[in-house]
Amino acid sequence: MIAATELFAQHGYHAVGMRAIADAVGIRGSSLYHHFPSKTELLYAIAHDYNRAFIEGQLADLSPNPTHAARVRKLVYDHIIYFHEHRLEEAVGLRELQELRTNAPEHYTDIQTYRRSYQDAFERLIVEGRANGEFECDDPHLAVLAVLGMVNSVNDWYRDRGRMSIVEVADAYADITVNRILGAR
Repeated sequence: MIAATELFAQHGYHAVGMRAIADAVGIRGSSLYHHFPSKTELLYAIAHDYNRAFIEGQLADLSPNPTHAARVRKLVYDHIIYFHEHRLEEAVGLRELQELRTNAPEHYTDIQTYRRSYQDAFERLIVEGRANGEFECDDPHLAVLAVLGMVNSVNDWYRDRGRMSIVEVADAYADITVNRILGAR
């Protein structure tokens, strides 16, 4: 799946055939079809594994933090770091999602269910933090959409040789989220 991810990220889903993927890993095309019956199934496997690993990892790591603000801070920080470390998977998973929507709606729904569970957990965290007085945020749903839009765009502009490291960016975004968007007290 690594070779397919790299090829899809570099050339786009439609420009890459199963033969090119098989050639990249040094196997025959028929062997690749033994593992993945179609290119759409391969795309789904990439998107599913990436989303599952990210979301399950993120949600499992939240509970040890004592406050909702600390949990949100960790969520935002880890989100940015994970997406940065998995840039290719993220690019393919987001850019090629429409392909699944068109050609494999059941797979698209599965991916969206994972993504929705993450968004819902994030929103619950903010609602709970608001209820216990940690946050002044008036609209938790809108706040989650704003934060996800913000953190999901980092890979669009961030360059490793820029003025800030990815760790500094993640720290700054976590601070902006907790203190500015959510109004931590």
